[in-house]
Amino acid sequence: MPSSKSALITLHISAFMMAATGLFSQIIQLPAWDITGYRTWVAAVILFLWVWWRESSISLQSTRDYPRMIILGALLCVHWITFFHSMQVANIAVGMLSLYVYPVMTVFMEPLLKRTRIDWRDIVIGLWVFVGVFFLVPEFNLTNNMTQGVLWGILSAFTFALRNLLLGYWFSKQSAARSMSYQVLIVALLMTPVLLTSTHIPSHFDWWLLVLLGVVFTAFAHSLFGYSLRFLKAKTVGLVGCMQPVYGVIYGVFFLHSVPDLSTFIGGAIIVVAAIYESIREHNKTTVTA
Repeated sequence: MPSSKSALITLHISAFMMAATGLFSQIIQLPAWDITGYRTWVAAVILFLWVWWRESSISLQSTRDYPRMIILGALLCVHWITFFHSMQVANIAVGMLSLYVYPVMTVFMEPLLKRTRIDWRDIVIGLWVFVGVFFLVPEFNLTNNMTQGVLWGILSAFTFALRNLLLGYWFSKQSAARSMSYQVLIVALLMTPVLLTSTHIPSHFDWWLLVLLGVVFTAFAHSLFGYSLRFLKAKTVGLVGCMQPVYGVIYGVFFLHSVPDLSTFIGGAIIVVAAIYESIREHNKTTVTA
């Protein structure tokens, strides 16, 4: 189907853009929760203005959609905070790569939600990704920054996987921008008490970065990501999205001169293989059905 093909292309573009968020976790001199609060208020304003301009209405289709959006927003809030904290505790590569245990979780969670049979190939690919994550942990020691970063990344992965599944299940017919606008607003509201009590004041440079992060790399990038969820299976989105940490490492090398060690490269290579395989499999499937 043409829609599936365009969704796959959109997914790769959004992955490339979303990977840049790792840079912001390093160059914005604020805690993860402050960054999450500011970026979401900026993104919420932009998204609601966009939806109102394009669709002439910002309301959801039914009253039951509102509590569902609150659940999705809360999951997204936890995901963003733990994701940024993971990168700040460890580094961009470890934080991003550890997040991508979420395709493993998705492979097992999606059949439970949709009451379908698990494909053995999905299990193999999921375990393959898990092996890649294994290379990121030098030793299981809670005092080790790398281990802490991986654990925060795994928590981020769980909330992200659950949010993606529920989003596709509840709002497959909702426009991506409208759905994302409500989720981001919920995150912003949840983070407002943190911002009001925070002792950290953004500098002028931080403000420019926060606006850029909120508009381009949150509102726009996540709308593209939401669009792909409407036409592709969650496991496909998860595994193709594994390209994000690879892009993140490239960003880190070029802009921060941060070169990962050998084990990180090995883990990343394993994850990329899984992502490429899933992308080709989905492309071939849509070609046959087109």
